[in-house]
Amino acid sequence: MSFLSIDQSTSSTTVFIFNNDLKVINKISKKHEQFYTENGYIEHDADEIYNNLISIIKDLKKNLNEIPEFISITNQRETFVVFDRFTGKPLHKAIVWQCRRGQKLCNELSKEDRNIKLINSKTGLKLDTYFPASKLKWLFDNEEGIKNKVEKGDALFGTMDTYLLYRLTNGKEYSTDVTNASRTLLFNCNNLNWDDDLKKLFGLNKVKLPMVKESGSKFGKTNFEKIFDEEINIHGVIGDAQGSFFSTQCFNIADTRINLGTGSNILTNIGDNLKISHNALTTLSYVYQGNKMFAYECLNAFAGATISWLENNLKIINNPEESEKISLEIPDNGGVHLIPAFAGLSAPYWLPNAKAMYYGISAATNYKHLVRASLESVAYQIVVYLEYLQDSENINISKIIIEGGMSNNDFLIQLIANLTNKEIKIPLFADMSAYGSLLKGLLSSNILNDFEDLKKYAVETKSFFPTVDKKSYENFETWKEIIDKHYINI
Repeated sequence: MSFLSIDQSTSSTTVFIFNNDLKVINKISKKHEQFYTENGYIEHDADEIYNNLISIIKDLKKNLNEIPEFISITNQRETFVVFDRFTGKPLHKAIVWQCRRGQKLCNELSKEDRNIKLINSKTGLKLDTYFPASKLKWLFDNEEGIKNKVEKGDALFGTMDTYLLYRLTNGKEYSTDVTNASRTLLFNCNNLNWDDDLKKLFGLNKVKLPMVKESGSKFGKTNFEKIFDEEINIHGVIGDAQGSFFSTQCFNIADTRINLGTGSNILTNIGDNLKISHNALTTLSYVYQGNKMFAYECLNAFAGATISWLENNLKIINNPEESEKISLEIPDNGGVHLIPAFAGLSAPYWLPNAKAMYYGISAATNYKHLVRASLESVAYQIVVYLEYLQDSENINISKIIIEGGMSNNDFLIQLIANLTNKEIKIPLFADMSAYGSLLKGLLSSNILNDFEDLKKYAVETKSFFPTVDKKSYENFETWKEIIDKHYINI
């Protein structure tokens, strides 16, 4: 018995083949082009992404001796595409979650507190163009042909899971899962339905939206354009952050999963109520047999991206791995601190217009201090948010799991352990989002019966234990003081 899991991410599409023991026996990945327009907008070619997927499946099929039991899908959240109802082909490039083209509308709507409260109370999210609603309205305002087609029902809206499902099933499956729907600013997380008030707020009254299902539902079937001789059921669809959260089995209140990739994403279990936090997003983490579970979420655009900036812009390292080596070559940061506000500062500060800066540079500063200060800033962003959860939300975090590309940086992980005074667990399997969608599929297809069965498939981890690190804590306090003085109290 084998299982096929698709991970459609911001930079690439990867397909995994898992065996009966849920071990990866093969995987293939293909990157897709990132389009940056003259206006600074960010787009993907959804047709390229679909064709990449089909190409990958053809290659995998050559070494696959059996038809997979089912297919699961995890995807980049918030990125969306408008596509033709009849052909499934995109009518415009996919608009990526990083794109800020809806900012003007968000600024206008934010002038009235009732709009902010409406969005917050129904979605748990902030009024921000990070989410699709304002960008979909921008598309309508700037592409009259698309607007007319959508209003006639000849064009459909969907996040990337919806688009892939529609193409793979030849238009038979127009659906999404609750986690992807919850990221649009058009979905009511209290009653798990598309919301007319939210649609009206964004001027999207006539938009037809996909059927919403639990992540562990059946989402049609496909033979990947006849690559397989018979159709395979699709079980398990979930947004990537929620997929990795589920796979780390953060099922108890205060359990926290941190993804350290290009950016950082922190999800903390808060139970079955949609609690509203002033300085955090509230995310629908999963729904199981009608029971909702929520998490506080923190998003930072720059984690690994900060280290990439050192490599690609400052050119003071040759690869990201050097950041750890260089940081260990010096005793401290030499008094240098990076405030990594390359795209503003996120929770708990919420300063979208803040700009990045190095502070404390002297004649004795060298490139190694800049590298170490940059790596430290990744940890500081995480720890200051966790402090907020403890001090302002009364959440005593006991379980912290960190995954993603930067979890391989031992210097960084040990620093987080020292500053939080908590044990940090690192999964020994890297692709936790794909694993989460697979687990959802196993529950949906009744191969697993319940959450108790999931325990035997928990990913093995290694632990980092805190040590006394007075100097690093003093540096962290200085970093916070710099933000207070130069960003907040000015």
